Formats: sequence, C-alpha cells, structure tokens
Amino acid sequence: MRIIFFICSGILIFLIFPAFSLGEEINPNGWPVPDLRGLTPYSINIKVVDGVEKIVETFDTPGGGHVARIRGNGRIFAYAVDADQEPPIDYLILDPEGSGKFTRRLKSVESYKIPEWVSH
Repeated sequence: MRIIFFICSGILIFLIFPAFSLGEEINPNGWPVPDLRGLTPYSINIKVVDGVEKIVETFDTPGGGHVARIRGNGRIFAYAVDADQEPPIDYLILDPEGSGKFTRRLKSVESYKIPEWVSH
C-alpha cells in the first residue's frame, strides 16, 4: 500500500511541477549572459512568430562553440549556448519578465514561448 502511495505521489508531483521534471533551472539572480563583445554574427535569421519579429543572431565563440542571441521586436529575451557546435545546443537562458535577468535556464530539448513582455 505504501508503494502505491509513493508512486501516486510522484506522478502527482510530476504533473504539478512539470518544469522541475524537465530539467528547467531557475536562478533568481540570473544566469551569466555570454560575452559577445567584439564578435560579429555569422548568421542572422529574421521571421515573424506570433506577431513578433524574431531575430536570431549566431556568433562563433573563441572557444570553438557558438552562441545565438535571440531578440523579439528589438528586445533581447534569450541566448542559446553551445560549446561544441554539434547539435543539440547545451542550454538556453531566458529573461521571462523583461527585467534584464536571464533567470530561466532550459535544456536544449525543451521548447519555450516568446515572453509576453516582448510583444508589448
């Protein structure tokens, strides 16, 4: 009976806190932003997503990886970081509130939505 209780509790926790189970990490102080000073993007992609002009600028890094800076309507809301240039990316940091702090860190397999503050 206890085993069934623990299994059901685990499933309930997974349903209530799916971000935790998917590996999302929250840092209230913000994750460090990649230093792109002096770098020139080798690729710039522009498309409209949910009414937002989304611009992805991709940079080679001195360490042999690459970083993508992601803007929506001219506002930076995310960075995708990859140390080895081989798929998948290592992680994505996201500024969910427009505070300038990139407090959410997602694994490469997780999807994200453009934050609401970008479209306002």
